[in-house]
Amino acid sequence: MGSVRYEVNAPTRSRIWYAATPAKAQAISNALAARIVEGELDPAAWLPSERELARVYEADRSTVRRALRLLAEQGLVQLRHGAGAQVRAAPRVRRAASDITRQVGDWRGFHVSARRDGHTPFTRTTVAEVEADDRLAFHLDVPAGTRVLERARLQGVEGEPPVQTATTWVILEVVERIPVLREIDTGPGGIYSRLEEAGYQITFEESVTCRLPGPDEQEALLIKPDQPVLTLWRRAHDQRDRVVEATHRVVVGDRHELVYRYGAGV
Repeated sequence: MGSVRYEVNAPTRSRIWYAATPAKAQAISNALAARIVEGELDPAAWLPSERELARVYEADRSTVRRALRLLAEQGLVQLRHGAGAQVRAAPRVRRAASDITRQVGDWRGFHVSARRDGHTPFTRTTVAEVEADDRLAFHLDVPAGTRVLERARLQGVEGEPPVQTATTWVILEVVERIPVLREIDTGPGGIYSRLEEAGYQITFEESVTCRLPGPDEQEALLIKPDQPVLTLWRRAHDQRDRVVEATHRVVVGDRHELVYRYGAGV
C-alpha cells in the first residue's frame, strides 16, 4: 500500500488527501465537489483543464480524468468532449423552512419553494396503513406496534433527479376525523390545511442531521453511496401539545438548500 499524506487547501482550509489511485482520484473528486457545493464554482463555470488539475493535485492526467468521471456520476459536472468539464447549470432548490406554515395558492411546503424559484415540481405519493416500529413510535409518542397512516412521497423538479423523499405518518384518530388524508390528493394546501380546517392549532418541531444514504435511498434518489444526505424529522403538535403527525425527510445535500429565518419580530 502506498503512502498517504495531506495538506491544507489555503482558500478553504479544507484538507486534501493524496493517496494511491483510486483513493487519490476520489480525494480530488471530493475536493472539487466541495468547491461546487459551497458555491466557489458557479453553475455553468468551467473547471480548470486536466493539465492544470494534474499540476495542482500532483497527479497524472489519468487520475484526474477518473476524478472528473466521479463528479459527472454525481451529477455535479457535465463532461464535454474536446472542451472539458462544466459545472451543471441546474440550480438547487432553495427551500424555506417556513414554507409548511402557510398556504400559497393551492400549495404548501416543497411545491411553494420550488415554484417560487421557477421550477416545475413533482410529487409521487403512495398511501398505506402500517404499524409503528420503535423509531417511529418514539417520534409519534405512541406505543410500538400502533397502527398509523403512512404517506410516502418522492419529490423533485421536472427534468432533474429527485431532491428528497418525504414520509409522513398520521395517528388514526386524526385520520378518522379527516378521511381525505387516505387519498393521494388531500386537496389544496395538503395535510396541514386539512388539520387547520378541522380545528387543530399546529406548532412544529424539527431536527436536522447529516449522514450517508442507505441502499434504498440511493436507488430512490439516484445517488452514490458517498453522497451525503440531510435527514430531517418534523413533528406536528396540536394545541394540547400532542403529536398528531410526524414527517421524515431524506434530502440530497447538493440538490437542496434549506433556509431558516428567525429573530425578534420575524
